[in-house]
Amino acid sequence: MKKYNLLLLAIIMVTSLGAQTKNDYNILVHKNDGQVVTVDASEVDSISFFEMPPINTGDDFTIEADEITSSSIKLTITPKDKNSTFYTSLLYQEAYDKAWDKYGSIYDMDKAWWQFLAENSQKDWLEILPLQVKKGVYQFNGREEYGYILWDNVYYAYCYGLNEQGEMTTPYYIKKYKTPMPIPSNNVLNVESITPDINNKKVKVKVTATNNDQYFICAQRKSYVDFWLNKLGSVDAMFKNLINQLAPTPDYFYKGSQEIDVYCAKAYADYVLILCGFDGGPTTEIKLEHFKNAPSDD
Repeated sequence: MKKYNLLLLAIIMVTSLGAQTKNDYNILVHKNDGQVVTVDASEVDSISFFEMPPINTGDDFTIEADEITSSSIKLTITPKDKNSTFYTSLLYQEAYDKAWDKYGSIYDMDKAWWQFLAENSQKDWLEILPLQVKKGVYQFNGREEYGYILWDNVYYAYCYGLNEQGEMTTPYYIKKYKTPMPIPSNNVLNVESITPDINNKKVKVKVTATNNDQYFICAQRKSYVDFWLNKLGSVDAMFKNLINQLAPTPDYFYKGSQEIDVYCAKAYADYVLILCGFDGGPTTEIKLEHFKNAPSDD
């Protein structure tokens, strides 16, 4: 069963068309992202109400996207009052929903984060605020400041005025963006051989490529791959989750035909080699090659 937080001024309960019993209802829910969805009442376990705070109701800030690619979001935050202090961040869809559903608001989620940082520094959370707030025109790259940006993903950029007492001084200003899919590549990738080298915790993988476009390669335990395939339902979703967790460094990427040393920590374990073209996201078919990290005569 599901729990829904519903906006106080935007919920309507209507009898389903063709309802057979008086208990057959649909619920129209105005979600946090402004979309209205229909939920079957039988799927709802509990309902809580809260009043949505004002969003984008003034001219205190403008949020502009300077560049959006499959792996990058570059933004400019411009305050009307260049001397005012404010807080800004970037959230992916699940984190944005969690801010409202778990914490009750974006501010309360941010405050919990500041309190966590302060506790680790043995300070009061108000003492660390000067390091968190911004002043004047602020430009940032989401990938550099907030982690790996994923392709075909929804993100929310937001800001609000914040004074030295930790109080909001403006409404929320929020912009929703979606990163595009990467441009496909016609590179044809094949795994010619996988040779375990258990003494050095690696396998030697011979890869052939038909052009010089970049590709991604790694090996993951079969249990890990199976878990996320079952949980997320597709190779594409599993791979996106993997990239989000790995935030891969340059040593995961290669070009051209070559023999590559791929890290495999556990000997005599079942692994899956993952290979695909990559330029801010998968540009070719994602190939999964199963193997056992053991000498061929074992």
